[in-house]
Amino acid sequence: MFSLLTLLVLAQTDSMTPLLQKGALVLVEQAKDGKFQSATGIVLVDAPPEKVWATLLKMEDFKTFMPKLLESEVSKRTANSFEVRFVIDVPGPDTDYTLKYIRDDAKKTLTGAWVAGDLSGTRIFWTVEPADNGKTLLSQKVSVKNFSSILTNLEDDQQTMTVGVNVSSALAAGKALKKKCEQPSAAPDAGK
Repeated sequence: MFSLLTLLVLAQTDSMTPLLQKGALVLVEQAKDGKFQSATGIVLVDAPPEKVWATLLKMEDFKTFMPKLLESEVSKRTANSFEVRFVIDVPGPDTDYTLKYIRDDAKKTLTGAWVAGDLSGTRIFWTVEPADNGKTLLSQKVSVKNFSSILTNLEDDQQTMTVGVNVSSALAAGKALKKKCEQPSAAPDAGK
């Protein structure tokens, strides 16, 4: 299951690669009713897919390089799933929530769904795909829901807050992982 943006990039690699070399791309999708559905951020990482996948799976390290992330505690790890408790530094009370991720090592995908805490109903889908010249396409499709009551109270008909939170989440995570993966270092273990 690839995101629409990833499929477009794969189909148009020659024309999309120059854009991705300039920075991250984000696609905002709407539901049939015109309301926000999801945001997909995609980055071109100058590292092989195996390194990107291994770095993505080590979510317990996210707190060391993701912006505003205070905690990333992994628990209940099995061969194909794990849970992560994230705490994000935001104005007012910090956002504290847990997602359960289902991993597919063959496809290099992670499907995350809310299980506890803030942001109920949130869903996240990561994909790691090979690109030309040993590089990687990394995408994250996010649908962050039920965030801060402060932002919810500021919401307008255009869903400016919802779109802003989701787009900035997809951008920040993709850019942080790209930066981490492009640093010269030994590849981390595969989160086993």
